[in-house]
Amino acid sequence: MRKREVHAVCVALCVGGFNTACAPAWAEDAFIVPSFASDERRPPPPPVPLSVFGDNMPDPGKATLSVIPTFANNAHSLIGAKGVSSQYIVSTTPWFWSPLTSNLRIVPQNQFIEAQTMTLAYGLAKNLSVVLATGMIEKHSDLMTFYGESNLVPRGMSFPGTDGLQDSSAVLIWRAYEDAVNRIKINVGMSFPTGSNHNLGGALLQPAGGYTIARAFYGMQSGTGTYDVLPGIMYAGAIAPWSWGLSYRARLPLAYNPQGYMWGNYQELNAWGGYTWFPGLTTTIRANFNIQSPIAGADWLMLGKLQSANPNFYGGKRIELYAGADIDGKLFGAPGFSIGVEGGAPVYQNLNGPQLSKNWQAGLALRWKVGEPQANMVASTSPVFKREKAFDLLPIMSWAGLYFGANAGYITAGDTNATFSYEGAGGLVSLWRSGALPSNINLNSRGFFGGGQVGYNYQFQEKMVAGLEADLQGVAGGVNSLVSQQGSPSAYLQAGRDQRDLGTIRARLGYLVTPAALIYGTGGFAFGETDLTATYFSPALKPALNLGGSWLGYVDMSPGWAAGAGVEWMFLPKWSVKAEYLHYDLGAAQTAKAGLPLYYTSASGQFSTVNYQAPFNGQIIRAGVNYHLDWGVPTPVVANY
Repeated sequence: MRKREVHAVCVALCVGGFNTACAPAWAEDAFIVPSFASDERRPPPPPVPLSVFGDNMPDPGKATLSVIPTFANNAHSLIGAKGVSSQYIVSTTPWFWSPLTSNLRIVPQNQFIEAQTMTLAYGLAKNLSVVLATGMIEKHSDLMTFYGESNLVPRGMSFPGTDGLQDSSAVLIWRAYEDAVNRIKINVGMSFPTGSNHNLGGALLQPAGGYTIARAFYGMQSGTGTYDVLPGIMYAGAIAPWSWGLSYRARLPLAYNPQGYMWGNYQELNAWGGYTWFPGLTTTIRANFNIQSPIAGADWLMLGKLQSANPNFYGGKRIELYAGADIDGKLFGAPGFSIGVEGGAPVYQNLNGPQLSKNWQAGLALRWKVGEPQANMVASTSPVFKREKAFDLLPIMSWAGLYFGANAGYITAGDTNATFSYEGAGGLVSLWRSGALPSNINLNSRGFFGGGQVGYNYQFQEKMVAGLEADLQGVAGGVNSLVSQQGSPSAYLQAGRDQRDLGTIRARLGYLVTPAALIYGTGGFAFGETDLTATYFSPALKPALNLGGSWLGYVDMSPGWAAGAGVEWMFLPKWSVKAEYLHYDLGAAQTAKAGLPLYYTSASGQFSTVNYQAPFNGQIIRAGVNYHLDWGVPTPVVANY
């Protein structure tokens, strides 16, 4: 074999990672972490997907700080891989605490989870790092209660929720092997029970019509109450522009918590592929297989007749697919910063049920390599009073052109008065006239929201900026539910007001106080989903009054208007941050518009109805960040100040 052919075979073997005989000088022993002969380092490998743990290893003495918001939704009950209805569950599933005498009476319909996790990775040595993690989590559930001899009659809805600190963790990562293509990292750590496992879950509607406040069920708790071992291993490889990898991780509780239970062992396997379009932008596709055992033991204070209170109805198997991207801040003049995003959904679920299945999950990571050199700042040597030359050294701040970004903030209702009008005779009207049913209830739906925006600016007359912006936000915790029990005979009214999202299309007109600071007013079209419901119950009437629920009410995408003001600062030539206030008004939600009045017919034949309405308006305060593109930009106008 000629020398050139031998060299080609050696290169092929080295690239595949199967032979060390022809490894380059920096990897003379392929099974030992290489020590570099010079100070010149290889470029960093492409990043792994957002949800893969075990690759973040800062240099010794360096740190990476990450903020990771995660969102997930669960809905639709499964037994194994088969979907089942709420009626099927309450008619066939025994109560955990007395399986021979009673079936379940309450069925979860939906669950939304929002977590904010913060991690700190620190380099202890060349091949050893530690990762510390903690955060907050918020959970909301929609529960339907059934009653009657058949156990199939819906009585109404409950909307419990919890929030609090998550369990915290500390994990060591060891670089076991690395060459030009492949790397293997092993991690082991511990999870600590900093989250609560005895949160109260809010008012829960009972089959008899009353409400109780009790301990939230297993899946609604913010912590586990146990110390868990966290082992894992990750392999990743890359040959530009492609990258790939496998990882395994587990969470293994060591002992029962003081409440008498522990979560089942959780294990997951990830496989992914990535493509680097250019340095700084990598997209990935990830497949995840996870399996978890049921909860072992039980909490004696979780006595509700619903599937979430049964420790056997947790765990199962899932196969999930995700797509994501990782963006290096160097692309935007912000070295040391990076953004990771990923979202996906299950393609197969086989659950220990009945149990709510996962609908989707999405996450975002904002990372900062603490201490990494930032963009070079050039100082002017021109005389202080020769302002025109000093200004020439500064980048031109152009506000014109297309931009996009993200925002987050807080939303609260303005007019909180929901009104109820009763017509007819007997039934609802008699309860209202006796004072058992109210004419008004205050419902203030408020919560945090997040979303994105896109817009276009036009800069004119040096200091004026006009533009158009469209945005859309999802609202977390925008539900307000209030129970009224009063009068004689006694009657219950549970009214709910929910705003799940809000979007606007607005014009903006602003004035440049400085080349980098813009103050503006804004106004235009607004839209959002409005949801108004009510449930009535009174055992005093004959037949007993029980009507309403989330399926009878008003749910619609409502149009309106929004107006406000804000300030925006361009802190880098293409990056800006803003703070903004908006007042919005989507009109009133009215059941009369939907043609769905609630009605009741008494035993004597008297007929009565109720219609109700509530205004959907309020205030939002938010902060945002925008990236300004060069598309559609005319010649920059430089203002004289």
